[in-house]
Amino acid sequence: MLDALQPFGAPDCESDLEILGENLYSQFYFGAVQFNRDPLDPFVYLISGRRGAGKTALAKFFSFQQTLQGVTDIDVDEPAAFHEVISKVIEPSALNRDLQIPQLVKIWEYVIWSAIFYKLKHRDVRIQAICQFHEEGGLSCVVRSLLQAVINRYVDSNGCLYDDLEGIFRSAAFEEAKKAVLEISQDQPLFISVDTLEKYSIHDEKLMMSVAALVEFAAVFCRQYAPKGLYIKVFIMDEMFPYLTEEYISNTLKYVKNEVYLHWKPKDLMKIICWRLFRYLRLKNLTNSRTAFINWQDYREVKDKVWMQYFGDSLDEMEAIDEKTFPFILRHTHLRPRQLIVLCNAIAEEAMMLGEFPHISSRCITAGVEAAAEVLAQEVFNAYSAVYPNAARIADALAGISPIFEGKELDKRAHRTASQWSDEYSPYRFRQFVAELGIVGRVRQSDRSQTMVEADFEYFQTGRLIIADDDLCAIHPMFYRKLNVRMTEKVCVYPFPDHPHYRLELSA
Repeated sequence: MLDALQPFGAPDCESDLEILGENLYSQFYFGAVQFNRDPLDPFVYLISGRRGAGKTALAKFFSFQQTLQGVTDIDVDEPAAFHEVISKVIEPSALNRDLQIPQLVKIWEYVIWSAIFYKLKHRDVRIQAICQFHEEGGLSCVVRSLLQAVINRYVDSNGCLYDDLEGIFRSAAFEEAKKAVLEISQDQPLFISVDTLEKYSIHDEKLMMSVAALVEFAAVFCRQYAPKGLYIKVFIMDEMFPYLTEEYISNTLKYVKNEVYLHWKPKDLMKIICWRLFRYLRLKNLTNSRTAFINWQDYREVKDKVWMQYFGDSLDEMEAIDEKTFPFILRHTHLRPRQLIVLCNAIAEEAMMLGEFPHISSRCITAGVEAAAEVLAQEVFNAYSAVYPNAARIADALAGISPIFEGKELDKRAHRTASQWSDEYSPYRFRQFVAELGIVGRVRQSDRSQTMVEADFEYFQTGRLIIADDDLCAIHPMFYRKLNVRMTEKVCVYPFPDHPHYRLELSA
């Protein structure tokens, strides 16, 4: 299987696990970033990130992290099954949203405690006594069957939970099993990771209610049991999180607290990509250097000893602007590791074809980025296709636009998309669309004579990016090829946040 390993690893955690196996994957995983520390906080229960930000990899990290010793990891990773079955609970109900969500919270309580009991069933006879599970199929099959049992036994024709489910929670056997779990968790903490779907339709009210109920359950569970060693971690798609908090969660101040957003810093992205390359070179015997030779916490040292050695400092064949290699590659991403991995693997493929690898020339960097950037743009459209059906065709309204333009240009182009909207169309919705997908950002300074332009994009904010008519706007470089952007100006757009953590040497 290692023959299938790419120089920078696979762009998704599942493929890496399949290729490397559990033990080798834990060595390939780079843990020296802030996101691996913040979620270990017992009172962090909500982790939000866009597709490719590393949610699934972070969920796997809990099983081999070294900060807390003797932990047990429970990975509840079949979200499609959960939401599909839970939606059947909602289907026949005549209750409104505010009344249904508390019922769904109880179902999540039943699911999570059942998952805990299943994982620990051999640790205590009190837990084993309440487990009526078959061994076959693993946790995901058990949870699916439990949810189906909820529908069959505890939901009446109106979709309301019978008192039987409440009776389970109050039963002596259930209480004794919980007591046994808490005795175990006091000495050996439990991480309960609940992954979510890769794609959400915000128009699917049943699904959105299911996720809202999960968040509300997690908030209460965390408050009650985090001090006792039960740490729940719910992973939410950032693409749908604003809709969830704006419309579905009943009380955001009560249920949305201490959330962690997977907004990657460029220096951490450099460290993770260099770590993956270094581990690959070690596996393939292409370097004699050892891991301990580099202080992986020190960005400068990682850059000097790994990045500079293989990628070089500056591009030497760029006709328009003299530019450093790492900012050039990074500005064609939304600051997510998956996107950077895809670009770097495309670059490595170019270098291999020319017989240069592991050293990488400027022409391989530019060719690899050009080859892969459109693929990254298509993945963004795919991620939002359930939020904005026909997303790729709606974006086509920007075809042929300049890399820098005035905000009022968006309204001029918005009307071209009217036939592509499945719901209500408006120029405001079009502005929201291009901002939300990270296609259009707002330039910080309005001096159009600059060759290097810094712009703010919504994907690294916690709120929405509002674009006004008189704002100077920028197209994200990832979308240049897809949108056939007219490069009539010598301009370089840097889509990095205005924050000290994001300051890089942007020019030579």
